[in-house]
Amino acid sequence: MGSGWVDGGVMFDGIDDYGVTSTVQVDTGASFTVTAWAQAAALPDHEVALLSMPGSTQNALSLRYEPSATPESDAGRWRIAMASSDTASAEVTEVDNGQFFSPTEWTHLSLVYDGFAKQLSLYVNGELEEVACTDSDGDGEPDDAACISRLSFAEDVLTFKATQQLQLGRVKTGTTGSAYWPGSVSDLWTFQGALTADQIRLLSAGNPGMPTEVPNSV
Repeated sequence: MGSGWVDGGVMFDGIDDYGVTSTVQVDTGASFTVTAWAQAAALPDHEVALLSMPGSTQNALSLRYEPSATPESDAGRWRIAMASSDTASAEVTEVDNGQFFSPTEWTHLSLVYDGFAKQLSLYVNGELEEVACTDSDGDGEPDDAACISRLSFAEDVLTFKATQQLQLGRVKTGTTGSAYWPGSVSDLWTFQGALTADQIRLLSAGNPGMPTEVPNSV
């Protein structure tokens, strides 16, 4: 155990430390939400995983930090990867969010999957990333060639039910762990069901001592 942003936390060495829940926390084949605070001990120089929920072949989901090639001007990306089935040929959907200052600062992350809408969303510090490039002539190309659309949600996303416990601080594929998280994690929550944007913002406020139940909308 160690200090955390909210009500204490755990620290991982980035080499082989990780945590495992006692049960499979949520049915990832239906609507669910996972939220946590994270802080890297130093700027990672390779992709690292905050958490994952494995099947036998694929991870139903993983939440990772991907560093930038230009860290002095770009903080990198937080990224969800979600597989459509527990097979080697599964389609994997990735959703990124780069709206944060640095992974070395405490950052609130929320992964929301709405199984009815088949929508996957990644909130960072309570916010989605929505940067849409203007396409005034409708030709499918942005008016500004340098513009890059950034949307931290995706539609028509399929997933499957994870069969193994939530892995905190790593990705597990088969029996092998990798991408170990080098830093701290605080206030991990899992919910069966898709939380609203208001509920996500409430959790991202980081209020100590909140009751362990679905938060009221604000």
